[in-house]
Amino acid sequence: MGDLDSVLSVIENPARRQILEALVREPHYPLQLSKELGISQQAVVKHLKVLEENGLVESYTEKSDLKGPQRRKYYPVQTFSIVVDLRPNLFNAELISGDQTEEDLASAGESQDVSELREHMKKIEDELSILNARREELLAEKERLLQCARETTSSIPDYMVRKIIHEFILHPECSMNDIAKMISVRDDIVLNSIREWLSDW
Repeated sequence: MGDLDSVLSVIENPARRQILEALVREPHYPLQLSKELGISQQAVVKHLKVLEENGLVESYTEKSDLKGPQRRKYYPVQTFSIVVDLRPNLFNAELISGDQTEEDLASAGESQDVSELREHMKKIEDELSILNARREELLAEKERLLQCARETTSSIPDYMVRKIIHEFILHPECSMNDIAKMISVRDDIVLNSIREWLSDW
C-alpha cells in the first residue's frame, strides 16, 4: 500500500469501490463482478488490475464448478482507514494502517449463529457511535483552539511567521526541526520566529 495520495487515486473511482465492497463479502471472479455491478467484464478486469498493482487485492485460481477452465478469484488484502476532517479552522487527511493479522481473521471466522453475529455487530456499532461522538467533541475543541490561535496571531504582519506559529500550536508533538521540515524552512527561522512571538506574549 502506498501513501494517502496514491490510495485516494485508486479508490476515487466508484466502480473500484463497488468491486472492493463485493470482495470483502467473499472472493469473486471477474464474470461474477461484471454481472453484479452491471459493467463489462473487460472494465472489471482493468479495475482489478489497478487494484492488484497497488496492493489492495490479490488473486488465486480455482477450478470451475461447471467443469470449465480455471478461473481467477480476487480478494482484498489491505487493512487501513482514511480520515478526512474539514472545518472552518481545521483540515486533516491521513491514512491509518491497520495491524490485523491472518490469525485474527482465523479466530474471528469461527462459526456462530446468525443471530449471535447480528447481536455482536450491534454492540460494536453502538461502541463506535460512542467513540465517534467523543471524537466530534474533541475535534470541536481542537477547532476552537485553532480559532484562538488564529485570532492571537492575526496581528502578526509576516505570513511565514503566522504559518510557523500555527504549525507550532497544531503539532505539539513535533520538535522545531520537525516543524522546519514540515514547512520547508531553515531551523533557525522557525526557532527565532517562535522565540520572538513568545517573548511578545
